[in-house]
Order: sequence, then structure tokens, then C-alpha cells
Amino acid sequence: MRTVTLPTLGQYQQRWDELVATMALPSPFLCSWWLEATAAPRQEFVLVLDGDDLLGGLAVSVARRGRLEWVTLAGSGPLEPDHLDVVAAPGAEERVAYAVSNWLGRPGNRILDFAGLAAGGRLARTVPGRGVVLSSTPAPYVTLPATAAEYLSGRPGALRSTIKRAEKRLAKAGYAPHRIELAGVDDALENLQRLHDSRWGDESGFLAGWPGFCRAVQAGLAAGHVGLWELRNDDGDVAAIEIDFEVAGRVSFYQAGRSTSHECRGAGSVLRYQIISAAIDSGKVEFDLLRGGEPYKADWANASRGVVHLRKGVGPAAVALIAAADARRQLQSLRGARASAASGAALG
Repeated sequence: MRTVTLPTLGQYQQRWDELVATMALPSPFLCSWWLEATAAPRQEFVLVLDGDDLLGGLAVSVARRGRLEWVTLAGSGPLEPDHLDVVAAPGAEERVAYAVSNWLGRPGNRILDFAGLAAGGRLARTVPGRGVVLSSTPAPYVTLPATAAEYLSGRPGALRSTIKRAEKRLAKAGYAPHRIELAGVDDALENLQRLHDSRWGDESGFLAGWPGFCRAVQAGLAAGHVGLWELRNDDGDVAAIEIDFEVAGRVSFYQAGRSTSHECRGAGSVLRYQIISAAIDSGKVEFDLLRGGEPYKADWANASRGVVHLRKGVGPAAVALIAAADARRQLQSLRGARASAASGAALG
């Protein structure tokens, strides 16, 4: 068994994607089409080989900051990929994780800044070095039942009522769900950008990664792993749009936009229910709302996984930097707590 680093997957691309599909939590953000479309300038694939057979590996980006290497997981940034982990063949998970950990922990000074980690994954458990957990975020999901009616019956009454009333009203106005094919992707992406921006504006960091996202959607559509849906009428007016990733029987909700006009109220919920219904009809087993504890997600899901952000140092200079940064965070937190307590005492 040997470990090599390559700038692209090359001849191992098909095998890599096959391994992703066999994982217990097959994240779309580990698929080659996503990694290649969102690649940073210094992206590397750390591959673990048995002869010429790919056992697995990890996709990372490596930058130099002064004396330190700064290693992040491939695709990290404004697009916020989730459930990241080492990719490994069934039965080889521990060996691959060990080999990757050895590569990350080799001599030198480096910061391992890993956001979007699957909390229960092997990488989260085997990242070498000393450091801290910067954040832990829930990622709600639901195991899909046999029928859409059964799924809907398990949702809160307010959501069921919204879907039923809005579905009738929007259908009467001529709105219907449409799944977009590759030929219509440019217009659909333009609609998403417009609706998302009108709803969120500067509050959303997503549009900062727009070029890479557009490349990923086009590549994912071509690979059959992207569901791009619109709720629109015969005049082409779009009330809602949603993009989901479909990998190994799982559907992952990624981004959406909707009209803010009063007559289109409830359109986002209607479209999402239609997407979940189609997923159930096609035999999908799970709908994942990815990271974020927003209250609306609890209406659509009934379980949750963790997504964590770890930052660790390897080598004395990196460990010292991590320790100093952690001390500053603790001091700021303490000052904030004291200020809050003093403010409360003054008001009392």
C-alpha cells in the first residue's frame, strides 16, 4: 500500500466516484464533478493505492502562509460543502484513514483547517495534531417512507396546511413543477440568482462562490446527480426554484429561491414537497437538508447529524499558533460574558 498526491484524479476518477457511492454517508461534495468544478488553485488528491488499485483518499487544498502550510478540505469556502470525510473502499476504511492521517501528520509545520466534516466520520476521528473544535452544527434529515402521503402525514399541521392551500391556489394560477434538463440550465441558474438575491441580498454568502457553483451544477446535471426544479406558469414566470443533489439514493437540498410576491406565497414549500414526492416515487431513501439549525428545517426532517469545523496544528509553530488563537477566543468569550453580566446587573 502506498500514498501518492496528484493534482487531478485522472485515471482514478471513475473508481473514486464508485467508492463515494459505497460510503455510509455518500456526500455529493465528495463526487469528482463537484471537486473538479470548485477546485482551488492548489488542490491535491491524496490517494491511497494498493498496486494500481485505488483504495481511497482525501481531496485537499494546500496554501502557504509564511512558514506554515495551510490545508483545507477541497471545495471549502462560500459554497460550504457538508459531510466531508475520507473516501474509502468497503473494508479498507481504517487503512485509508490511517494512511491519510500519516500524510497530514508528516514532518513540517501546518494548520489543518477542516470545515464541513462529517461528525461521525473517520476523518473527524483521526485528524492528527493538537487543536480545537471551532463549531458543531446540526444537519437535519429524514428517512423517506414508502409514499408521499405517508411523508406528508408526518409533518406539522401548519406545514401540511400551507402545502395544501398553496398547491391549490398556485395550480389554479397555472403554476406547475418542472424538472430542468441540461439544455435549460443557463436560464434556470439566472432565475436562481435573481430570486435568491432578491430574498437574501447581502445576508447570503452563497453568491460569492457563484462561478464554481454554476460549473458544478452543469457537471452534476451531466452526471445525473443534480435535480434542478422550477415552479412556473405557462408564461415562464418562476414562483420558486430549488437545486438538490442526488447521490446513491440520497437527495440533498442545497439552494433555493422564491418570489416574494404575495400571490406566490407558499411556493417554496409546494415545490419542495413535489421534489420529495418525486424522490419517493423514484425509490430514494433519504432527504438531507444539510448543515444549519434553521427552525423551518425541523418541519421537513425528523433526525439530525453533526457537521463540525476542526482546526489543528501539526509541528511546534503550528501548535503554538493554534494555542494562541484559542487563548484569544477564550479571553474574548470571558470578556463578553462579564459585559453581559454587568449589563444585566445594571438593568436589574
